[in-house]
Amino acid sequence: MTLRLRRATIDDAAAFARILGDPAVYPNLMQVPYTNEQIWRNRLADSTAPGKGDLMLVAERVIGDAVEVVGSAGLHPVSPLPRLRHVAMLGISVAGDAQGQGVGSALMQGLCDFAGGWMQIQRLELEVYTDNVPAIALYRKFGFEIEATQRAFALRDGAYADSHTMARLRALPPLAPAESLARAAGHAAAVQRGTASGSWTLRSYDAADADAVAALMTRHGVVEDLTHTPWAPAEPLREQLAKASHDVALVALTQGRVIGYASLAVMPALRRRHAAALTACVAPEWQGQGVGSALLAALVDWADAWAGLLRLEARVAAGNEAAAALLRKFGFEVEGTHLAALLREGVFVDMLGMARLHPSPPRPVAQARPS
Repeated sequence: MTLRLRRATIDDAAAFARILGDPAVYPNLMQVPYTNEQIWRNRLADSTAPGKGDLMLVAERVIGDAVEVVGSAGLHPVSPLPRLRHVAMLGISVAGDAQGQGVGSALMQGLCDFAGGWMQIQRLELEVYTDNVPAIALYRKFGFEIEATQRAFALRDGAYADSHTMARLRALPPLAPAESLARAAGHAAAVQRGTASGSWTLRSYDAADADAVAALMTRHGVVEDLTHTPWAPAEPLREQLAKASHDVALVALTQGRVIGYASLAVMPALRRRHAAALTACVAPEWQGQGVGSALLAALVDWADAWAGLLRLEARVAAGNEAAAALLRKFGFEVEGTHLAALLREGVFVDMLGMARLHPSPPRPVAQARPS
């Protein structure tokens, strides 16, 4: 007999229904009796949809020419919020007649490897009933520790059962090369948290700001270094701003008028969630008066202190020395030049690719158990 893992598909719904409808399996999980294939077809359609951050695995038992799904496991981000992106929860199930044959260990190894190596997850957590001794032993084998015991956590066959919360911290999270981090720390800017200068203030972007920001982005003196065109219709820009994937966006205002805008959009791909793209612009008459510095300082503070992002990225038109200098002030470095990347006033111009690394990336606590 051999075991092999693969990603689950909607066509595995019957196997999920068979395993998770087994009286030897579902009482130890959060499932209920009388499941069926259609229920699991709907669930798998959702969890395996493009763009979802979930991982659903199945374990197949191969004996000769016979192949049978004998286990399943899921890895699920607990939240899309930036401060919780490093956390995922997992669940695992093994068919009754396959328990004690290494299926659970294979699934756990697959989940842990994927979480640490490809999802950038630093904390894995799970719930397990306090009397499920084999499962607790399996989780301990992979570095999970009991953090809390919850009384009367769930109803199970007519009685309330206690549950442990168990978690595993990745002791050695991924880091950028030491030389790059040292350089980032050497020229890290002091981050200001103030939001007012006396003549203007900062606040979070609101949908009601869409028209004003769209107008700002299409002004001469601003639009040249963005990807929009002058006199662009307001409606498409409003829609673009409304659909923007930014995780944080700020506006600078004076007397109720928007004079600056900046945002960070965290990359959606699992292997790029440590990075975010910067967009920023300031009204021409307010450039050089500290508005851009205040916007960038607030975003850098958000990225470093609240989102734990390792990398911030920006593109600047070659020759825009003021913008490049502003980014350098906050630790951005030129990584390369993209030739003829932007059409501006009838001429193709180069774009500088610039990026900043977090000078002191967050790490798990020192007493974390090694993974």
